Amino acid sequence: MIIKNHLILFLKGMAMGISDLIPGISGGTIALLLGIYEKFIQSLKSINHSTLIYLFRLDFKKLNDQLNFNFILPVIFGILISIFLFSSLISYLLINHKILLFSFFFGLIFFSSLKLIASLKPNSLFDFSLIFSGLILGLSLLFIGKLSLSDSMISVFFSGFIAISAMLLPGISGSYILLILGKYQFMLDSISSLLWTNILVFAFGAFFGILSFSKIIFWLLNKYYKSTILFLSGIMLGALNKVWPWQNNNDLILPIHNISDLTLPIIIFIISGLISHYINTK
Repeated sequence: MIIKNHLILFLKGMAMGISDLIPGISGGTIALLLGIYEKFIQSLKSINHSTLIYLFRLDFKKLNDQLNFNFILPVIFGILISIFLFSSLISYLLINHKILLFSFFFGLIFFSSLKLIASLKPNSLFDFSLIFSGLILGLSLLFIGKLSLSDSMISVFFSGFIAISAMLLPGISGSYILLILGKYQFMLDSISSLLWTNILVFAFGAFFGILSFSKIIFWLLNKYYKSTILFLSGIMLGALNKVWPWQNNNDLILPIHNISDLTLPIIIFIISGLISHYINTK
């Protein structure tokens, strides 16, 4: 039973890792849809200076007590392994089958977000205003232009810090933030080519991002769980514009002149809806 639970957590981590490779998809979104978001944030927010002390002392018992190894290790290994295994595949799919790939994730996030909102039973004007506010924030991502940063190690560190903060938020894609910062292809190539200097500096920035941002999210979840999840669900729905299957230079289009092109994407969209029906979001 323990091995089965670890395997399930590992596969959920892999799903998070794959989603983090795709601009427009957030690992936090997948964690929330798979029912491990709150526990994931709780483990991350527990990281502090004591973690490094325990690590240097090889005191794995205290590390386990602090971080909950039975949960976090399978998830983290799943994320890391999928990023290294699938970075080339995702690059191929984004170039050659982007419409089908985005059709799947668009449907998965759309149906699962509605399911999540329904499970929380919003019943007040305040609840719906939170969803609407998140929706507006998610939609606003469409209008953020691309920046141009150098490839210096400071820029790589900064990109890691900002991207991981976005990855922790459902609906805000860390990969899309990297696109805005002009670092998405740079880091994808670094991972595919195993350029360890770039990878480690980026990871170092991400580590500091985790230390700061996870504590804020955990506090919000602990104090205002329903309100926080409703707001994040709104962000996920609003940010769907980033994974709309048909785009042209950030313009959202529909291939109405060739209806046959819609058949397979619609089938995949429906399949993703069926999958979302069986996803545990609690």
